[in-house]
Amino acid sequence: MEPKSKTFVLLIFIFIILSFLVTVKATNNIDNFISNLFFQLGGDPNMDMFMIIVSSTGDLFTMVIVGMILTIIKRTRKIGLIFLISIIVISISIMYLKPLINRTSPLEQYIPQYHIPDNYTIETDSMTPFSRDLSFPSNHVARDTAFIIIIGYWFRFFKNNTWIGTLLWIFPVLIGLSRLYLLQNYFIDILGGAVYGIIIAIFLVKVLKLN
Repeated sequence: MEPKSKTFVLLIFIFIILSFLVTVKATNNIDNFISNLFFQLGGDPNMDMFMIIVSSTGDLFTMVIVGMILTIIKRTRKIGLIFLISIIVISISIMYLKPLINRTSPLEQYIPQYHIPDNYTIETDSMTPFSRDLSFPSNHVARDTAFIIIIGYWFRFFKNNTWIGTLLWIFPVLIGLSRLYLLQNYFIDILGGAVYGIIIAIFLVKVLKLN
């Protein structure tokens, strides 16, 4: 997919439409409905532990470490550098997008039944004070979706339509589900984050000539 292709332009259009719908609060009903469903699913210690572990694998610190490891290895150095660049681009751009769209994070605070260490906290979607309590688009999902797109291009899984390329998508899907389960994001935040991550990843892959 090229940045000038119709599909790429369509992705940008979809993200703009989603942003507009969220801004005018047109998605509130469906988002609240889905959040309530996930809220009712909570309470199982084993599920809590699983979702916390899944969410933690997509945290900023974890993904930066993954990017650094890929950069250190000679064979994967370019993919590591592009992924680290994508983290910076996504984090900074979303930091400014969130106040513009001004979508407040879910009001319910998730209290896991699984006992987690006292010094552990579920990572918020944004670190900066002026976007910390805002949720659209999901930074976690955007970052982790970009990672899968970059990995996929490098291994050429998507072009060959192999089963491994399909399996790669399990990671961002699980991250999105964990963020919903832990009441960190709404459904449309997840969808918007995925679309935004794809846009940024494809742009960087083509500009920096990964493939």
